[in-house]
Amino acid sequence: MSQLTVRNIPAAIEAKLRSLAERSGLSLNQTVIHLLETATGGKPEARRRDLSAIAAKWDTREADAFDRATAPFETVDEEVWR
Repeated sequence: MSQLTVRNIPAAIEAKLRSLAERSGLSLNQTVIHLLETATGGKPEARRRDLSAIAAKWDTREADAFDRATAPFETVDEEVWR
C-alpha cells in the first residue's frame, strides 16, 4: 500500500473528518480511505435499506395529512379480537 501526505487541510474540514470518524467508530485514516473510495468510485457506498433518505423530510402539512390518513389504523376492532 502506498502513502500520501495531504497538507494545508482547512481546520473546518479536519474537524468534520474527526467528527465523522468518531461517529462511525473508525480511525481517522480509515475514514479518509472510505471517503476517497466512495468519491472515486473505487468502492461504492453500501445501499441503505431503510427510510433514511426520506425521514424527517415532510413539512407540517404533509405530516398532518399522513396522520389523518392513518388515523383509522389507531383503533382496535373489538369484534375481530374476541
